[in-house]
Amino acid sequence: MPLFLLSAAAGFLMAAAFPRANQSWLGWAAWIPLILFVARAQSRRAAFLGGWLAGVIEFFILLRWMPGVMVSYGGMPAFLSWAAYALCVAVLACYPAAACAFTRHLIFRRGERSLLFFPFVWIVMEIAASVSPMGGFPWLLAGYTQTRFLTVIQIADITGIYGVSFLVICINTAISWFLFRCSPDMFANGIKRKMTFEAFVPLLASAALVLCTLIYGYAAVNRWGKSEAPFQAALLQGNIAVDASYDAITEKFQNGYERMAGSLDTGSVDVLVLPESSAPKLFQNDEDYRRVMENLARRYPMGLVLSNINMGEWRDEAPEYFNSAFFLSGDGSLAGVYDKIHLVPFGEYIPYKKLLFFAETVSKEMGGFSAGREPRVLALGGRPANAVICFEAVFPDFVRRFAAGGSQVIVNLTNDGWYGISAAPYQHLEIARVRAVENRRYFLRAANTGFSAVIEPTGRIAASTGLAEEAICLGRFGFIEEKTFYSRYGNVFAWLCVIISAAAGILAARGRKVL
Repeated sequence: MPLFLLSAAAGFLMAAAFPRANQSWLGWAAWIPLILFVARAQSRRAAFLGGWLAGVIEFFILLRWMPGVMVSYGGMPAFLSWAAYALCVAVLACYPAAACAFTRHLIFRRGERSLLFFPFVWIVMEIAASVSPMGGFPWLLAGYTQTRFLTVIQIADITGIYGVSFLVICINTAISWFLFRCSPDMFANGIKRKMTFEAFVPLLASAALVLCTLIYGYAAVNRWGKSEAPFQAALLQGNIAVDASYDAITEKFQNGYERMAGSLDTGSVDVLVLPESSAPKLFQNDEDYRRVMENLARRYPMGLVLSNINMGEWRDEAPEYFNSAFFLSGDGSLAGVYDKIHLVPFGEYIPYKKLLFFAETVSKEMGGFSAGREPRVLALGGRPANAVICFEAVFPDFVRRFAAGGSQVIVNLTNDGWYGISAAPYQHLEIARVRAVENRRYFLRAANTGFSAVIEPTGRIAASTGLAEEAICLGRFGFIEEKTFYSRYGNVFAWLCVIISAAAGILAARGRKVL
């Protein structure tokens, strides 16, 4: 069997482990063909190409929704959106490729036991993908395959999602090591090996790691599952189509939300949350719209959180525009505004604008927003809370900064309508579940077209809506003061993996070639 078939098989298996296929159990074996390929690769270049092939297959399948977003959101011509998609997939695939090539380098320099560094190197790759290019795209981290298993993901309040990824890759590496040491020639470079205790050590260590994770996870679910939830939130899912006419959007943006709120028993709802969507009316400038929103806020003790465009200071003879969340108090007054910081490349802003000067000529819809300047913690019913808008929820270290700053509940306003009926809304929801666990916060997710959800600090979905429907999500929540290790200190575990990988690289540079 040609070796590169192992890489191709890994790509398909990894894709199947994520939503929408969501075969989470495959996550414990999906990386095995790729790791065996790395163990057998004849050169660093071959290892890189094998990792790149697996990445291309995985990302091409899982990010199939991207061209549609670029057409709908960025106004990009269809043929250019597919070209940009192909380029994006090719670039993202370089991250697993680099992890494979570096691990193969360690094997060449220090021997086959260096294959066991693969989990550490993989986390380095995930950290790199979280910050670059263009601010990062940590959408498909290995740990997200396990969100259906609540006890497994509880360690995220210590390690972040990277600890879950590490656990998954550890199991894959341990099994791969066993096969490599004890299997027929196909996996063992033509060397017939005897089954020794050394082949079992990684399996035993990984099993112990899983056992500790499950024990901790069971205790954490039992503890945080009892968190008080004395308040009720109503999350309105307006289902405003991204391609609807201006008049239809305008009518639903104001009157539609007012009508939906009118169906609620106001005495049982503490806060109303409206999702991110197209904003035909500005809260700052449209008195009629502002009056409607203020009156809505007065119906609820904690008021209203809504998405709108915030017009800032004038710069270069034009005002700055921000994609923002407005917090209105129970008396209708403005409690505060949060301006989105992590903007969507080529949708909300043009990266490397001097280099990509032609982008605005491709689509006038690109690059209309400025980035917010600080992660503000605002007041919700007199208690500290924060908003993250759409794409921001995928950044672990970014979201945890709000909890570190004192926020006691996270409100997520998003518009997943750009993705259509694809895997993306499913993937986005699973990512949000891990943010709730990392920070042990209730996560109130209002999505324009779904999935809207109230997520508990354990990652359990307490209430949710369907996809592509007008609906109201009613769910109970509470404010939590305690800060997790991850909220306080961030990616300590991930940076430990970086240090270990760097140390392995330094030792490899000083060592002599053994294979």
